[in-house]
Amino acid sequence: MAKKKNIFKSKEARNRQSPPAESSPAESSPAEPPSPEPPSPEPSESGAKQPQTPLPLFYKDPHPIHNVRHAGKALKKPIDFGFARAAHAVAIHTQEFRAAATSYPIVFADEDPPMPLAILGIRDGENLFIDENGRWTPGTYIPSYVRRYPFATGQSVKEGEQILYVDEASDRIVDCEADPDVEPLFVDGEPSERTKKIREFCAAFQQQAPVTVAFVEEVKRRDLLGSKEIRLDLPGGDSQLLTGLRVVVEEKFNALPDDVILEWRRQGWLPLVYWHWASMDNFLRILQRG
Repeated sequence: MAKKKNIFKSKEARNRQSPPAESSPAESSPAEPPSPEPPSPEPSESGAKQPQTPLPLFYKDPHPIHNVRHAGKALKKPIDFGFARAAHAVAIHTQEFRAAATSYPIVFADEDPPMPLAILGIRDGENLFIDENGRWTPGTYIPSYVRRYPFATGQSVKEGEQILYVDEASDRIVDCEADPDVEPLFVDGEPSERTKKIREFCAAFQQQAPVTVAFVEEVKRRDLLGSKEIRLDLPGGDSQLLTGLRVVVEEKFNALPDDVILEWRRQGWLPLVYWHWASMDNFLRILQRG
């Protein structure tokens, strides 16, 4: 008898690709709806606790990067991915499907909207691609959502432009004097070359979101998704039945009218479905890793 387990509706699987909001909503707000566990509400001047926007996966104490607040702060090298060790799934953009499909199963979240996820493990809170030293498995694709941490971009309400955030709770953010092998965030009060590249990467990541959302909305509108269970035979004779997965149903996809297929071809959506299907073979590879 296989043990049923739905690990794809947990907080790790529900992460959003949106940046966190600064503590003052009058100054800034996230560019997209964020997600998992909200922090404890802070009391207002009247003593009543005010609700706060939930923070995305990994982020704990994000603030807009500033040359005064973060003067003397630096990014520690080399990269330690230990912060993602408990993430068994992470959201990806459609532009990542081809690369991600070489390493991970790509499924759709069992929620609304059904955002695409790269599966990193078969047990809740277990990422099989990070070793005990925080190194990601060589030769496998590292999702952009993971690579951008501890940074993210958010929308400024006052000026309508994107601003860069940094999670001050990250152990990669250190004092410049604390370690010689660091990259300063600011040099002489100006963003360092490293910070400029980070800003560009985060902005490019954010620009991919509308493309992903458009594809997900189309898949949902065409009612192409169906629930799927994956049975995994574990060492020792036990088995585990993974539930909470949603995939593009082949019969529904093949029944799409020719004019819709042509439009999907123009939009570049057809390969996304094929990469999604091909990636399902990676469940066996993940089981072998576990």
